Parts: sequence; structure tokens; C-alpha cells
Amino acid sequence: MRVTLTLLSALFVLSSCVPAKPKTETSVKVEGSYGTELFNQAMPSGGNVSDPTHGDEVWFAYGAVAGVGGAAANGVLMAHLFADGTFVHTAQVNIAMAPEGSFYEGWLRDPDTGDTVSTGHLTSHFGDARHFLKFEADRDVREYMEVLITLEADDGNPAPSAAKVARGVLRVTQR
Repeated sequence: MRVTLTLLSALFVLSSCVPAKPKTETSVKVEGSYGTELFNQAMPSGGNVSDPTHGDEVWFAYGAVAGVGGAAANGVLMAHLFADGTFVHTAQVNIAMAPEGSFYEGWLRDPDTGDTVSTGHLTSHFGDARHFLKFEADRDVREYMEVLITLEADDGNPAPSAAKVARGVLRVTQR
């Protein structure tokens, strides 16, 4: 017993003589806020959806958006029609930043007629993959259930390009 205890004590003493490995520390330096991204969205409250500006929601549709033609994209689409006749469509899309000299544009498309309505440019508030679009119309465009995202050259031409990078379909739902 005494030999084992002496041997263990000797190993303990020797192990304490081995220099310790230096610790490597990983830290993140935050130099400031990236800002706040705020979305005003009509949400259900007490079973009803009401917008302070446009009144009660009378129709709602939502859907997912996904990349097409090899583009990596995903996101959420929503559309509302309110009691005052205002149609509101929003898109939150994750997609790579558009190349210099181009931008992403949203479109609502009537699948029966092929007619399109531009919903405007998608914006990225933080210069990364997160893009947002909010479109309001004072007319009912519920028949435009297909959503397209195109990559457009910043050349002043208002016609949609053939460069579709994402697509989604709105699905009507009762709330």
C-alpha cells in the first residue's frame, strides 16, 4: 500500500511540473448595432384581424416562395384584402444580394390571363440575404395568386425580365 501511495504521489508531483497548455480564447467584438428591422403586419387579435388604417380583414392568403432556375431562395408570402378595399401583399425572401447594376423585383401574376402587376423592388435593409417587399393597392387583385421574383437590370425598362429567380403561389385560407 505504501509503495502504491508513494508511486501515485510521485506521478502527481511530476505531472504538476509539465507546463500547462496555453488556453485559446475566442471572442467576438461588437462595434455597434446593425440596426432594427421592423415589419408592421396585421395579426389576429381576439379571433379577428384588423389593421388600424384599413379596417377588418375580409380575405387572406399565404404561401411559400422557392428559388427557380438554380437560384437559392426561400421565404414567406402573405396577402390581405381589407374592408376599405385595400389589398396588401408582403414578401420576406432570403436570396443572395443582387449583382451590381441589378435588383430583384416582385410581381403578382394572374395564372388564368398571364397579366402581371409589379409589386416593386425587394429591399435588403442590412445588405445580406434578407429581403422584404410590401405592396399596397387600392384595388382588388385577388385573382393574381402567383408571385414571381425576377432579377432586373437597372436600366429603366419597366417590363419584367425573363430572369425568374423565385416563385410562389398564394393559398386562400379562412381565419
